[in-house]
Amino acid sequence: MTIRFPAGRAAVLLAALVSTGCATKGDLRDLQTEMRNLAERQDSLMVELRRQNRTTQDSIRRTSDQLFETRGDVSVRLGGIENSIERLTEVVGQMQQGLVDVRDQLGSGGGMRGSMGGSNPLGGGQPAGDAVADYNAAVRVYNMQQWTAARMGFEDFIQNYPSDELVPAAYYYLGEVWVQLDEPENAIEAYETVVQYHIGSDHAPLARLGLGLTYLEQGETALARNQFETLINTWGDHEAADRAREALAGMGGRPS
Repeated sequence: MTIRFPAGRAAVLLAALVSTGCATKGDLRDLQTEMRNLAERQDSLMVELRRQNRTTQDSIRRTSDQLFETRGDVSVRLGGIENSIERLTEVVGQMQQGLVDVRDQLGSGGGMRGSMGGSNPLGGGQPAGDAVADYNAAVRVYNMQQWTAARMGFEDFIQNYPSDELVPAAYYYLGEVWVQLDEPENAIEAYETVVQYHIGSDHAPLARLGLGLTYLEQGETALARNQFETLINTWGDHEAADRAREALAGMGGRPS
């Protein structure tokens, strides 16, 4: 049976055996073999330690890179959130100003037709000035591009004053609002109300143009062409007819 010793003890034992003359050749070979095996295992362990060290360093490097990227992503998102908050604050401020303007309009009763006076066509006890003030308030919000508030304003006006002479204009603007809100079907319905029931209104050619443009945006070129041609044939000298001619030219048609 061969007795194995740790490297240190093997070296000491070898020296002792040699000094006392007790070591045999077999013992020396065994000790030398054991020392070589120990050296090889030591080298193998060193190689493994170096490999693990490189792996650990690579892992630390990747983690550091990920943390850096995460910090950058978080910074970008925080910047986006701050910009959104600023825009939201601006919109809220505009809406508040719009409400103040609406309140002022309701209080003053001034506006586009404020000098006309007269009684309410519905005979409901409200003076015509209230209808004018409500309409002008809705237009003011519309001009501020507060589309949802403008929609509510024009819808309320139409509901409260269905026989007022400003109703066709309110329907036209309502169609424009629906376009901005990306609701083409509702826009078409509002425009068609003008051209079907208020054909003599000053806003009828504008509503016809709105119909044509809305159909064109929806890819309904035949319907769009029909609206443009009808507009040109009916109101050829109107500014809206010039717009219709331009649209037809862009479609490859021959404007009338």
